[in-house]
Amino acid sequence: MFSVDLPVKAYVKQYITLNYGNPADFSSDKYINSQFRRCLTKPCTRYNIRYKELSELFYSSSIKVKISQDDFYRHGWELTPTDTVAFGKIMEHQAKFFMRNMISFYLTYLIKRDAILKFQQTFGFTEDIWSYDSIKKDFYRKVDFENSNYSKELTTKIEKIILVNLSNLGTLSHKAISHYDNLKKAD
Repeated sequence: MFSVDLPVKAYVKQYITLNYGNPADFSSDKYINSQFRRCLTKPCTRYNIRYKELSELFYSSSIKVKISQDDFYRHGWELTPTDTVAFGKIMEHQAKFFMRNMISFYLTYLIKRDAILKFQQTFGFTEDIWSYDSIKKDFYRKVDFENSNYSKELTTKIEKIILVNLSNLGTLSHKAISHYDNLKKAD
């Protein structure tokens, strides 16, 4: 097996491991695979001076990424510092997008603190991998959940289903459902 060592942030390593395994195999994801292969086949050195030494604090983890034998012999087994940072940003963006969407979903039935903790627990993002405070800061910077109507719409649909079921059983009359509909229209 041929592989490349990719320095990444701890939460990016966890995200890659969840989605692509360890060692990571990007072949199932066309976009990610093409981006990674581009880094091997057309190395960019534009910002190598800026990224002269990839800080151990910045990239505290590393993950092995499988590459084909053909890529190994034709293009090598290393990424330039510029490509390492560029590819890392792509994976960070995906990890954060995943996090924001999952927490938004959990907020439909949990309070904010519990939604973040559920995300961490469900997907293995322990405190040392992706801290609660870091997730909270990013989520509140990027997601405007307070102004979202998703929670309200979901509640309305669930109420409607329950009321129809109760009406079918005879627990509620059609008059009660009409009253509910009139109140909802007034909102």
